[in-house]
Amino acid sequence: MIKKILMGITVMTFILGTSGESFGVVINFAGGTATLSDGTKVTTTDSGLWYDVDYYEEGGMFIDFVNGNGIIGDYYSTGAGTGGGPAYLNSVIHAHPFSTIDIVFSKADGSSFDLTYVDMTSNTETGGDLASGNELSYITNNGGYSLLLPSSDWGLDYTYYGAQGDGIQRLWMDSNFLSITSFTLSSENAYCFGMDNFYIDEPAPVIPAPGAILLGGIGVGLVGWLRRRNTL
Repeated sequence: MIKKILMGITVMTFILGTSGESFGVVINFAGGTATLSDGTKVTTTDSGLWYDVDYYEEGGMFIDFVNGNGIIGDYYSTGAGTGGGPAYLNSVIHAHPFSTIDIVFSKADGSSFDLTYVDMTSNTETGGDLASGNELSYITNNGGYSLLLPSSDWGLDYTYYGAQGDGIQRLWMDSNFLSITSFTLSSENAYCFGMDNFYIDEPAPVIPAPGAILLGGIGVGLVGWLRRRNTL
């Protein structure tokens, strides 16, 4: 009887503790297909770099550069500046001058999706330098709701032109980015713009509910009691 109770508690703890388990996809710009302006198709990697990208496909998402072409790949290490060497191999999406280009994300099959959070790597008025703090760049859902994106110095964790990169800033989206059919990245004045890791249909990490923690504690206590009882 006690073993059955313990088994039930274990199952309930697992269900409650993993209720936030993700079944989404992270668009990280490696392993997808970039179609260049001349029609060439390439598979992206964390160590490669491709300019003149017309559109990009990964994980069921379609990413279109409107009014210009974009950059996908290890831009900060191999594409510009002194680079950071192999330790910084990391594929991102990049565009400049960003003020003339819109980047539109949608599902390839046209269905709706949730955008949970994204990682920003640069948002600057000037190329490859510190942000001014006056950057006016936005992420806008298909319904016209916009969020102003924070300013972000160029690059990752090394120095370029005397500017120390911010690294990656994680931006959490609000409920207006749930059940959307597309979103657009755009700017009024930014020159350099970079992002990485778009979390699609990916629930935010959750701490196990107090009930799950309590049940887990009860289970551990019963296991200890059972062991002591069997040794008597």
